[in-house]
Amino acid sequence: MFCAAILSPIVTLVRTLILIVRTIVETVCEWVSSLLTVIIEVVNKICGWLPWPFNKLCKLVTKLIEVVKTVWDWVCEEVIRRIFEWIEVIVEYVIYILKWICWVIDWIIRLPALLLCRAGIKPTKYIGVCVKILAEDTANPAISIPDVEAMMKKAAEIFRRCNIILVVCNLEIVVKPEYLTSTTCEPGGMFRRFFTWFSANTCRCCSTVTIYFVEDIIDASGCAYPGTDWVTVDRGGDGGVVVQEIAHLADIWGHSEDPDNVMTDQPGGSADQITDSQCCLIRTSRFVKFGRPC
Repeated sequence: MFCAAILSPIVTLVRTLILIVRTIVETVCEWVSSLLTVIIEVVNKICGWLPWPFNKLCKLVTKLIEVVKTVWDWVCEEVIRRIFEWIEVIVEYVIYILKWICWVIDWIIRLPALLLCRAGIKPTKYIGVCVKILAEDTANPAISIPDVEAMMKKAAEIFRRCNIILVVCNLEIVVKPEYLTSTTCEPGGMFRRFFTWFSANTCRCCSTVTIYFVEDIIDASGCAYPGTDWVTVDRGGDGGVVVQEIAHLADIWGHSEDPDNVMTDQPGGSADQITDSQCCLIRTSRFVKFGRPC
């Protein structure tokens, strides 16, 4: 949508600037720490050459430099790191609020498009997704790539009934063991660290859905927080879960009592059917475009 298209490059620029500044600061911290280590080694050698009592004074200088290095490392590893973490958290919540403002503004354009869709005008559109599989390490992903590809194929089949073509723009494995089994799907999750980390590490802002595959979501097989650009799916999910979570982002917030419907929360059905009204809400969301993504 129009507002999201304006917001997207601004968000990308802000995130990039934060990353650049953080990288520069971390590089300076490492350089100074390495320099102090070298100075300590050189001074220790010099101390070994000096006679008493100068060698004792030299040792005191070494101890002083070691204290300076310890303080420097602590400031870099604890204080500066935490400052950047809080900056990132605050920025992501500000971005989240701005996305909701855009959501309200974009209904001016979305409402006519929704009415045209309900009237039966449904030209081919595209939705781009970016897949990130969390892992303990690169050799132990939460779910295998073939299983993810099978889910995406099933999701594409469901979207095709809405004349939407699903395009997987990117698939990668991300080492992030702390979020393999600790994510939730309750409102309180918005105030946990995984929420801002997932928000900050999406592939693109606003117009592409990032799907994070995790090992297990507490009390759920998939999760979406409306207003974000990402969803989570665990290894117990399927293509229908992928579609349902993306549909939640597209403002289909409730669940269906029909076990055959893709938005169902009832067991026993196929959970792969989608209604015309559901298709129209997805088709007019900010994630679905006329142009091919990626």
